[in-house]
Amino acid sequence: MTLLQAVSDTAGIKEYFLQYGILGLLAFILGYFAWMQYQRLIKKNDTLEMKVDRLQEEMMNMLVEERERMSELIRANTEALKDLQKTIFKYLVKNSD
Repeated sequence: MTLLQAVSDTAGIKEYFLQYGILGLLAFILGYFAWMQYQRLIKKNDTLEMKVDRLQEEMMNMLVEERERMSELIRANTEALKDLQKTIFKYLVKNSD
């Protein structure tokens, strides 16, 4: 007897489920519980992936801002070192006599 034949009439459905009895019912309940847990985990995974994507985007924005700030600091530091070097050379040239 195939599943479609058993489900074709109401008496067939009743006999089909009675054939498996409590074990069939427990298997159905466990299957349902497993499916619900699987759906819950998928939803949680999707939520966490969205959170990770948002945090990665925020981190990249922070890195770009810090890189620009560091570039400005390095540029200013380089200019200060050039000025210091010129001052030292001028001092050495004046005092070398």
